[in-house]
Amino acid sequence: MDTKIIKKVLVIDDDDNLRKVLVDALTVAGFEPTGAGNGEDGLKKALESHPDVIMLDISMPKMDGWQVLDKLRSDEWGKTANVIMLTSSGQMGDVAHALGKNVLNYITKSDLDLNNIAAVINNLVNNPPVGIKK
Repeated sequence: MDTKIIKKVLVIDDDDNLRKVLVDALTVAGFEPTGAGNGEDGLKKALESHPDVIMLDISMPKMDGWQVLDKLRSDEWGKTANVIMLTSSGQMGDVAHALGKNVLNYITKSDLDLNNIAAVINNLVNNPPVGIKK
């Protein structure tokens, strides 16, 4: 498998502080991150810019993460977009639902390690979990 160079990362999260911290950490790690504060804006940015990775919160205004993911997966490019769900909820039902929608991973915000974010993203994209269709 060819190693993919990951540059553009879109962080879709309504928590302004977390989004800024993630964008800053990703910038320091050498990525070209952008952010969106709600699902509607995030979906629009994703479909326009085709980022290498989308970090997607679930609970957001205007359009939640599940709606964004469904609309993304209905787009030709979005069918195989690299999505990492990022949320406060660690409920097993949500994890199973997300993985059933071909996401790379489901990370709870409390488990997010900003010092290791670049390695996590690169590893997930270049070594997707078994069953993920790319």
